[in-house]
Amino acid sequence: MENKDGIVYLENGQLTIINPEGLGRYPRVTAGENVEIYIDGEKENKEVVVSQDIEDLISFELKKVKKSKELNLKVTEDKLKAYLIIKLTPEQQLEIKDTEPANHIKIETKSQDEIFPELSKNEIIELLNFHNISYGVKHDQISEILAQKGNKSGEYLIAEGRKAKRGEDAQIIKSENYQQREENLFNVIDSIEKGETICYKKKAVEGKAGVNVYSDRISPPPVKDISLKAGKNVQLTKDGLKAIALEGGQPKLIRRSSTVEVHIYKQYIIKGDVDKHTGHIKYEGDLLVKGDIKDYFNVEVGNDLKVQGNIANAEVKTQGDLYVNNNIIASKLFIGNYLEKEIILSLKKIISYLENLNKAVDQILGEASQRKMNLSNFKTGRVLRLLIENKFPELKKLILSLNQSVKDNEQLKDYFREIIPYFNNMANLERIKDESMLNNFKENLAEFMNHKLDNSGVLNIYTGYIQNSEINIGGSVIINRLGCYNSTIKAKKSIIVKSNPGFLKGGSYQAEEIIFTQEAGSKLSKTYFRIGEQIFIKEVLGTLVIKSENDRKIIEEGNRNINFRVNDFGELVTAATLPNINQYLLKDEG
Repeated sequence: MENKDGIVYLENGQLTIINPEGLGRYPRVTAGENVEIYIDGEKENKEVVVSQDIEDLISFELKKVKKSKELNLKVTEDKLKAYLIIKLTPEQQLEIKDTEPANHIKIETKSQDEIFPELSKNEIIELLNFHNISYGVKHDQISEILAQKGNKSGEYLIAEGRKAKRGEDAQIIKSENYQQREENLFNVIDSIEKGETICYKKKAVEGKAGVNVYSDRISPPPVKDISLKAGKNVQLTKDGLKAIALEGGQPKLIRRSSTVEVHIYKQYIIKGDVDKHTGHIKYEGDLLVKGDIKDYFNVEVGNDLKVQGNIANAEVKTQGDLYVNNNIIASKLFIGNYLEKEIILSLKKIISYLENLNKAVDQILGEASQRKMNLSNFKTGRVLRLLIENKFPELKKLILSLNQSVKDNEQLKDYFREIIPYFNNMANLERIKDESMLNNFKENLAEFMNHKLDNSGVLNIYTGYIQNSEINIGGSVIINRLGCYNSTIKAKKSIIVKSNPGFLKGGSYQAEEIIFTQEAGSKLSKTYFRIGEQIFIKEVLGTLVIKSENDRKIIEEGNRNINFRVNDFGELVTAATLPNINQYLLKDEG
């Protein structure tokens, strides 16, 4: 006999069972949702094995689904929106679905009719009141919900607050004449004439308060104020809102925290080259060179330097921006007061040690005087030497070490020159009568740190091409055309090769913020990079060594779209977005 499984099926609520043949499997019935199976009045499990013998004893009981209603509120984290969540379960008249013949069937139901529970506006208002939601209630939305037919289940925005409106920070706006003349860097002698308005302050506009759905006031973000301060050859109007030029010259706007300091610098014009006819140049204001800075001639200016031609085999120092219309070749540039992080940290340590040294001296001498001890045994110089040698030995090491590191910074070099003899030979300290020398040294360092290293007034180099040069800058280097070859650049901010394609080939490039270039690397040697925030290189032409504070990666020729950022642990990780270079390209001193 052939083995054949039994079958079972439902039709018009009637169960039909056909037994198996031979060793076939008996049919099975499983109860679905809202269905219970009974055999001879006894409730069975969810699944039962059936046969024709018990066909007449099997019955099904359908659970009655009662209607129910659940209302809740969800308020967003910022408390500006409240959502009504409606969950309605209808009362249902159920009947059993027919099934196809099979060895195993599931008894499922279908609804003949659904009767949803009623919903009233009072219920919704009471729910809002219970949760203290009183502002921005959307009564029209409530009416629309109630007007719906059938199932109203869902999530509805039921109340909405008003965001606080951000105000406008105070701004310093350059005058129209200043802006127009600034566009032509190399043909203008004086950007501002005597009596002209240099810039004006646009007052801050306070924001407007908002309110959340609980009727609580939301304060707008505070606006930032900024004040104008008159510097050299500048006078403010009585209301302090306009800066007026007392002399013609080049304006300089320097931002310091919440102040913009406005200066007018006289501009000196060299109509030709800086060469044997001019000699070395040192000038406190702006300098405009219509030609080149020639081989072996040095230029030092106290503000901006603009060179219409090239700089070649020269040493240049400025305390302002450097604009070179063409190229910088085989030169040494010191723009602003750039110092590496390690030197800045050491200077801060020296200042701290000197402050603590001064306190220790005062404490010892004060204690000796109070005890009426013989003060001849407590000479200041002797006390200083003992303290430095025994309590502050690190101070001596730092001063001697930094004296070598700051040799390229004339101002710091002058400060160190005065005290170095006392630290080279500590016996010299015993001859000084008070702490004034060390105090002056400390104050000079603090002044230098507070002002000379503050390049927040956007200090940049703008040039077309750089080759075989050494550059230290307290801001950014912006290369407008070809790029840079075989040079050493250390930048307080960033190094940007603006052109496409532009390159950084060979040499060493260090920026505390961003490095950006289309191409990098040379087949002749490795190219080194050190970054503080992010680096982007579209195409690698030779081996690159990229370093951060706590990481190092070697990138070989042929790689593309190198985009690393420095994480909180000083490690190089893949960046999700390109670096924002526009903040460096747009020169806005105010």
